[in-house]
Amino acid sequence: MIGSPKRSDGGGRMSEGADQRKLPFQGVSHSLVDQALLSISNFLIGLAFIKFATKHDYYAYSQLIGYVALTLAIQAALVNTTALTLLPQKRGRERAEATHVFFGLQLFLSSTLAMVGGLFLWLTPAAISMDVIEMPLALAMVLMVLSSWLREFLRNVQFINMRADMCLQQDMAYVFLLAIAIGTLVVSQNVQADEMLLLIGTAGILSALPWLHRASIKPVFNWVQWSRLWSEIWPLARWSLPAGLVSWASGNGYLLIGAAVLGPETTAEIVAAKLFMAPLGTIFLSWGNIFRPKVSHWISVGARSEVARLTQLSILGVAGVVLIYFLAMVFAYPFLDAHLLGDKYKGLQFDIAWWGVFFVASGVSSICNGVLFAGGHFRQSFYAAAVSCVLSIPAMYFSGQVFSKDGLMFGAVLGEAAYALVLFLGVRRMMRGVAVGRNLEVLK
Repeated sequence: MIGSPKRSDGGGRMSEGADQRKLPFQGVSHSLVDQALLSISNFLIGLAFIKFATKHDYYAYSQLIGYVALTLAIQAALVNTTALTLLPQKRGRERAEATHVFFGLQLFLSSTLAMVGGLFLWLTPAAISMDVIEMPLALAMVLMVLSSWLREFLRNVQFINMRADMCLQQDMAYVFLLAIAIGTLVVSQNVQADEMLLLIGTAGILSALPWLHRASIKPVFNWVQWSRLWSEIWPLARWSLPAGLVSWASGNGYLLIGAAVLGPETTAEIVAAKLFMAPLGTIFLSWGNIFRPKVSHWISVGARSEVARLTQLSILGVAGVVLIYFLAMVFAYPFLDAHLLGDKYKGLQFDIAWWGVFFVASGVSSICNGVLFAGGHFRQSFYAAAVSCVLSIPAMYFSGQVFSKDGLMFGAVLGEAAYALVLFLGVRRMMRGVAVGRNLEVLK
């Protein structure tokens, strides 16, 4: 059963028949199915925009989702990533109490960012190259931020507790509600950004609440306890926060730069092309959900060879998955072009190919970042993100002006490749400094 530790004898050895080599893969099937469901739901959302919305609506939705992604980068740095590092090192009551305090802190942060972001974009729509953002659209985005933070926090805690099965159950409920919502919009054939954001946010909250109750997580709103937790968080987050922000700028800069250089409609085409390669990102994330808590524990006990073995295996897996997926897309594209993309989005094969290269680098960076974060080496992630941003932002802007979409995508790929390379070198440096533990028989 997921989350049930293997028995050990008094000397700390695994009970007979236990296979240590299979332990890293505990929960992977649940996580893969979970991410497959989320990938399908994201694909259906994008397809609904492609078939039944204007390019301007798809662009507006993508820009606001970009802001949601910015807030999630902040959540990852201040809450989720630090929880993945700190909580696996705690046990029993101590872990439960820390989880409650984390939850209260993240509710405060998400509410603040949701309201500030919604107000800012409503007052200054030009910040995302829009003429106007109506109040319903701004409020829908506020709900989306609150919903996304709640879902991601709960999913993170479930993976820390090795309960990938509970995470899968929660996301099955989410996708079910979301499918009903998308179906309702499609039947009306009037897909708009505000309605889609409102329905996604509502589905996220409704699907998370029962599992939040089941997990018995109660938010703690206490400044003294927040301060005590913050003293543990900040030594890690002071590097992961700027790293996350810079990484977001590098990874999502194509939206803002594309709007300024190419225009909203051409930017919508790039977003549509990414839709068909995005399942790769969810596959990498599903592995990371299992990979990172396990690696965090292994590093804490000095199991250096196990970390190195799993890291190498993961990077090889990234290359294999991308190759297989890309070949499948090559054969599937004529059907997609004829039956799904329609006249508005024809001729995206080169854009899709660019995203394929991008996700090769993205997969490697995801694995390497997971190892560095598990070991508490957040500074290296910031350096890598800074290098990526310095290379990609100017490259996207200037080459986009000369070579249009191909130039913009070249800049995005260049930045992600640099990010992956610097992280990979950082992992190699970190592993040389990990002290080898003596009692490694129990690798739970």
